[in-house]
Amino acid sequence: MSLKLFFCYIITMLFLLFGWTILGPKIISHNLLNEQENYLYNEARQIAGNYVSGYYASLSNPAFTKEISSLAEYTDVRILIVRKDGEIMYDTSSEKTNINLFDFEDNILSEMISHNVTLSGFIDEPIISASYPVSYNMEAHGYIVALTYMKTIYEKADDINRSYWIYVIALGILITIIYSFIYKMVPVPLKRTLTAARQLSNRNYSYDYKISSKDEFKGIHDALTCIGDDLNKTQKYQKDFIANISHDFRSPLTSIRGYTEAIMDGTIPPEMYEKYLSIIQFETDRLTKLTENLLELTRFDNNAIMLMPSTFDINKVIKQTAASFEGTCRKKHIKISLIFDQPDTNVYADMSKIQQVLYNLLDNAIKFSPNKSVVRISTYIRNDKVFVSVKDNGIGIPKESLGKIWNRFYKTDLSRGKDKTGTGLGLSIVKEIITAHNEHINVVSTIDTGTEFSFSLPMEPV
Repeated sequence: MSLKLFFCYIITMLFLLFGWTILGPKIISHNLLNEQENYLYNEARQIAGNYVSGYYASLSNPAFTKEISSLAEYTDVRILIVRKDGEIMYDTSSEKTNINLFDFEDNILSEMISHNVTLSGFIDEPIISASYPVSYNMEAHGYIVALTYMKTIYEKADDINRSYWIYVIALGILITIIYSFIYKMVPVPLKRTLTAARQLSNRNYSYDYKISSKDEFKGIHDALTCIGDDLNKTQKYQKDFIANISHDFRSPLTSIRGYTEAIMDGTIPPEMYEKYLSIIQFETDRLTKLTENLLELTRFDNNAIMLMPSTFDINKVIKQTAASFEGTCRKKHIKISLIFDQPDTNVYADMSKIQQVLYNLLDNAIKFSPNKSVVRISTYIRNDKVFVSVKDNGIGIPKESLGKIWNRFYKTDLSRGKDKTGTGLGLSIVKEIITAHNEHINVVSTIDTGTEFSFSLPMEPV
């Protein structure tokens, strides 16, 4: 674009300079010729009307010839008084009076206006002339011929043309400024934008460039900067993701491999097989759960989450989900308290996905609650929305960690010692499912007091 703009600038300047050099004098000369034609014709008519008719019988009158000569000198016009037979009676620029204009091939008397005429032997330079008939006592007696030299007109045109060059130069400077402004306004930010795009394509996501304008390039700059930030975050997330995956897979695989080799080489006696096989099965279940959660999140990332909404009683689903934790609650002597505003509360959502949300939230609540505590699950209706709350009396979540719990693989320092089987993906899945329903989930937590998760669902459609 810079090269194209430069070529346009060169062409514009050449057209201005050479165009004015060639066309300027022609245009000025043409205008001067038109003006001179009118001027000569008016002069001839004025002389014929105001002077000659009164003096025609006595042209030798010194007062008349002096007046005509003064007029010719003042107007820089050559004036001829010619009889109707073509003989020149008076010439302001020559004393020759025995010349007959009808003797010349170019008869300037027969035309009102004559261009570029040469009368060899009398006027050897090209002239422009105007002829006007003289009438006296209702009878034509001759002609008034007013003429000037073409050379004079061309010289005047050159002088005018030279005087206009200052304006041509000023226009050239203005054009240069305009093109410089266009160059600064378009190609310069475009180059910077293109460089930034290439940097992004080369995975330099931290590259930044400055745009001072407030136009569309500023919008492109902001978009590319946002893309760079997102890609930078994505790159960091991928690194963290791989590191977390590697860690979470390595630990159970190491245990499985170690105990399997120990059993195979006889390090572990047969009577201990059941104990270590149970450990191997536990670690296998961890790997299975981790793999399932990863596959679930991958489907969400690929926008492949398919919701199959239907109308169902959320209270009934909560009861079914709570019943599945009966064995775990019995071991820890934990009670699940169900509090419903209404016996039946219908919602419109994907029942299986919401059941997964409830399972993950309830699993966390029981996992981090102390023995002999209570986990409360409640539903209530506010402004055509059904709100579901899962509240425990567990260890709580630090304030600085509340914004991070939705990140994949994130575990707070308080939970690491208690979350032996967790993958750090449960809350991420919960967040993705609720977001897919275009709803919201919130968390309120206090250390050593407990945590409450609450989310909204749409009511049964009318």
